[in-house]
Amino acid sequence: MHKIVSRLEAIILKGHTWIFIGIIMFFALVLVTEREEIVGMGNYLSLVFGLSLIYAPVLWFVSLRPQLKERMGRWTYRLLWGLIFCGYPLLLLPTGIALNDLTIFGPIFPNHYAENTEGLQMVGGLFFAAATALFVIFNKKWIPDFRKYFGPASAPKIIGLFALFAAFIAVGNQRGFDDAVSNTDDLKTVFVFLSSVWQTLMIYLPYLALFYFHHHFLYRKLLATRGIGYYLLGVGATILVYAPIHAAYALIFPITAEWGMHTAGFVGGVMGPENHALAAGFMIMSLPVILLLEWFRKTRTITLLEKEKTATELDLLKQQVNPHFFFNTLNNLYALSLRQAPETPETVLQLSELMRYVIYKAKDERVQLQEEVKYLQDYLDLQRIRLYQDADIDLTVNLSNPELAVPPLLFIILVENAFKHGIEPSVGECFLQMELTEKNGHISFVCHNSLDPAMKKKVRPGGVGLQNLQRRLELLYPDRFEIVVDARAEDYRVMLNLWEAAPMSKPALALEELVPEFNEHIL
Repeated sequence: MHKIVSRLEAIILKGHTWIFIGIIMFFALVLVTEREEIVGMGNYLSLVFGLSLIYAPVLWFVSLRPQLKERMGRWTYRLLWGLIFCGYPLLLLPTGIALNDLTIFGPIFPNHYAENTEGLQMVGGLFFAAATALFVIFNKKWIPDFRKYFGPASAPKIIGLFALFAAFIAVGNQRGFDDAVSNTDDLKTVFVFLSSVWQTLMIYLPYLALFYFHHHFLYRKLLATRGIGYYLLGVGATILVYAPIHAAYALIFPITAEWGMHTAGFVGGVMGPENHALAAGFMIMSLPVILLLEWFRKTRTITLLEKEKTATELDLLKQQVNPHFFFNTLNNLYALSLRQAPETPETVLQLSELMRYVIYKAKDERVQLQEEVKYLQDYLDLQRIRLYQDADIDLTVNLSNPELAVPPLLFIILVENAFKHGIEPSVGECFLQMELTEKNGHISFVCHNSLDPAMKKKVRPGGVGLQNLQRRLELLYPDRFEIVVDARAEDYRVMLNLWEAAPMSKPALALEELVPEFNEHIL
């Protein structure tokens, strides 16, 4: 069942065939519902099937669009696109095919009915419009990026577009407008219409200021500090002050008195109850919008603060990892210098490479898995030079994707713990066996080391390092990691499993980088 759901999701999210099948079903439904006679389900389904069969080339092209675009040249692909969505519907015109020819359960349209002969071309026109819209979306460089115009602080722009749309409808449905342009030419009609729309927008523009006053003062300040009683009194006082002032302002425009575009043009005039009722209705209608905006603001703020907290915790965990490594490596170098070992210069060079990796790579969110392997191998070489015990140290690596992105310094904690609690305290033979495998994004790291029974009570494998690793993985790989520890008297084995099926979680940027107006919203 899960596989079926995943495939359906892939079809909907990655393909567009369902859009054009939906157009066929919608057009067939419209045609069927417009018939005066009762049309059965069989006729409807046969019409859908027939339209799909006729437009099979279109559905074929849409389903294979990514493969065709990849295999064909740019202009060949565009030529085929034009033939499919523009040329093919025109070719259906002289064929004489009618909608009745597509219904196997009998005709549903009179032969002389226009839709019976023109329906196929209408479907082709809808296909062409949908394909053109999708083509423009696929080539975003052809159109401006409207996201920058409608960001988190785009409420005025949205309200402005809605107001413009409402003004068009209000003027178009106004009887006074119909009377004014009944005996005029087209040019004058357009001029009167645009002038009326402009006047309507100017009449109701002060309501935008009323909305902001309601939102930022009455709701945020008065309701939050004085309670619901003071808020309701403030709303009432605002209506009493605003309504007559705005009514007097609306009378400046001719369409108020002539067409009654505003309640100030009614019998009551400036002090009429209709003006106060209009302002009260606006305050009531704007309250759900204010509640929605406040919910969005608080949700976004909480999300950003949680991400910022996650980023801070990750930085602190990295700071705890790095000093632990430096202390260990400096102890290694100190031991070599005391022995005046000839390999000291090579060790210093290896140490500098390790420190360079820690200092610079640890700042990155991700590094390549092969870089982590190189780091571990250099670290083990350094430890082999330092150790005096007869230690069997081995690292086996098997990677299917060496460039897989992983967090830096991910495995070193387990290796350091193995040396600190298993290898270094041992007085005899000891071992450290490590195996790192990666296949299809699944990473498994096994660290198996010996323990000296005589030292078992003096050491505690894991400790702060393992706790830091656990916390770091909880932040980076929530529900996608596993640490299995098998502690025995003679050995200690820990296995780390990571699943990269989903992208690794990223710490958030600074609040100011994500939402420049964040401070403004908070204030």
